[in-house]
Formats: sequence, structure tokens, C-alpha cells
Amino acid sequence: MKIEIVGGILMTSMTITHKGTTKTLDNMIIDTGSAHTWINLDAVEDDVDVAPEDGDQIVTAFGIGGRDIAIRKRIDRVDFGTFRASDFQVDFGRLDYGISGLIGLDLLMAGNFVLDLARLTLYQTEATTE
Repeated sequence: MKIEIVGGILMTSMTITHKGTTKTLDNMIIDTGSAHTWINLDAVEDDVDVAPEDGDQIVTAFGIGGRDIAIRKRIDRVDFGTFRASDFQVDFGRLDYGISGLIGLDLLMAGNFVLDLARLTLYQTEATTE
């Protein structure tokens, strides 16, 4: 999958499906420093029902911008390049900076992704064990 550098930050797109609604999110930051994938509520709340439900968790994330609160919720599906994950947990919260969210290590590792910075691509590989 092709990625681009915008303002010195790695960006790509991701698609989510939840409760019968599908939404493609552009301006997703590839963030290997983020443990969890985080979606900006401003990018989805008018289109996808992500209201809190029983079983959702309230989580606190710490990062460069300080401390943030999010709802960790299982969504029906995440499509990221050729990778598809069903019943995947995603954090939903507020993010500034005009981005749709962060693609975290949880998604990158689940898909066995390799980040090739020389070619600005992200691709899946077979997991190896040693």
C-alpha cells in the first residue's frame, strides 16, 4: 500500500465498517509509537454509530499532546490495504490537528506489516518465528 509524507508525518487511509455503515478515513497517521489504533470522533460521528455501549471501555492515552480519554470499542471490521480484521478494538476520542486518527501497533502487528521507507510503501509479510 502506498503511503505519503505530509508535513514530515507518514499518512495513509483506512476503512472501517460498523453497524452496517462503512467509512473510509483519509489522513490517518501511521504511528508506530501508538499502542492502539485511535480514530478521531470528529471524522466519524456524523456517519458511523460509535456511541458508548455496554462492554466498551473508557481508556486513558498518554502522548506528546498530554493525556486523552477515549472509548475502546469493538467494531465490525477494519480494512487496511489488503488486510481485513473483523471484531477489532479501536479507540475513539478527540484529536486536534485535522487528522482522522492514528494507525497503531495493534493493527500493524495484527497484519504483519512491514514499513519500507525507501519506497514509501507498507506491505504484509508472513510472520516468522525463530
